[in-house]
Amino acid sequence: MSGNMMTTTMGGTGYKQFGKEVLCTQVRFSMLEAIFEVDNEVQRQLDPRKRREIRDFILVSLERGEPFYFSPFIYSSRRNIDETDAGFTLKPGARIFVLDGQHRSSALSSALGTLKAMKEAAEELGDEVKAQEAQRQIQQLNAYPVSMQIYLDLTQQEERQLFTDCNTERREAHAGLQLRYDQRDQYTELTRNVADRLKEQLDIEFLTSRVTEKSTTITSLITMRKCLIALFEGVLTVKTGDPYYRNCKQKDVPAIAEAFFASWPSVFPKNMADRKRYASGATGVQMALAYTVFTLTRERSISHKEAIRLLKVLKRHCSWRHDDPLFSHMYDKQSGRVRNHSNTTAVKRTMMKFLKVIHEEGKTLHDH
Repeated sequence: MSGNMMTTTMGGTGYKQFGKEVLCTQVRFSMLEAIFEVDNEVQRQLDPRKRREIRDFILVSLERGEPFYFSPFIYSSRRNIDETDAGFTLKPGARIFVLDGQHRSSALSSALGTLKAMKEAAEELGDEVKAQEAQRQIQQLNAYPVSMQIYLDLTQQEERQLFTDCNTERREAHAGLQLRYDQRDQYTELTRNVADRLKEQLDIEFLTSRVTEKSTTITSLITMRKCLIALFEGVLTVKTGDPYYRNCKQKDVPAIAEAFFASWPSVFPKNMADRKRYASGATGVQMALAYTVFTLTRERSISHKEAIRLLKVLKRHCSWRHDDPLFSHMYDKQSGRVRNHSNTTAVKRTMMKFLKVIHEEGKTLHDH
């Protein structure tokens, strides 16, 4: 901003897209926060959960000193930006209206508010180090470069159409790619490392998020991550935040994770990736196997590796075919396949059946 009239001037490049004038620019978030507005007649209602998730992602990235990236935000100036010799100037008192980026903008503001509260609390407690660190992160967020496309001459109806197009046609990077390259999530990093070590032993899908019946791979990075969360925490739903490894030491986690997946050839049938014949390739079945290990460590107070060795019992009592009695609770006679195998209830029931087989085998051996 410059001058007594508080005029906002931006650099950038103007071009035409679909017959409309567009400014491509980049500004500090502190500037953007001062000039943008939400038009509720164009935008949908803000989702607090989504804002919280993005805010937490921002704060964790700042705490770890890691960069974070957002795709370009999209705005409409409603003819309030003029091209001048100095650049592109927003008329005094005017606003630009967000079309795509509402949650990201709100999350950045929320993260700033959180950091300011943390700084104030640290100051009141006399913790100068924490106060200075919070101030550093505040400055970092204020200076965060936001890439933007600003449509200069859209009508409100055209804004609504563009908002609809952005939110129905845009696709986020699919989960398989996120797992392949995301460096922030510890379970993701563990999954990737274990998969890389076992890729010569197991045929693993590294890219796509969904493994189809025709696939020759036994599992995917997505499923492996779910298995690891069930294996170490007994959690079968969405997991966010840092891991809380139970019944083991953190230093032993990589070896345990590798041992679990490396045990599959001795647990599943020879052609375990043949999804037409066997249920061993089903996500819910693999999660149930991991959940069985977790449950054994809790019930018997044994190590993960001891529990993993007990899984071999299943091969003697389960054919792994879709119509095996162990899968009767999710077997669909019409299709001849297991169905709805990965919901929480189905995974728990499968685990209980696996556990019963292991218990009965142990009892038989004890009686002999």
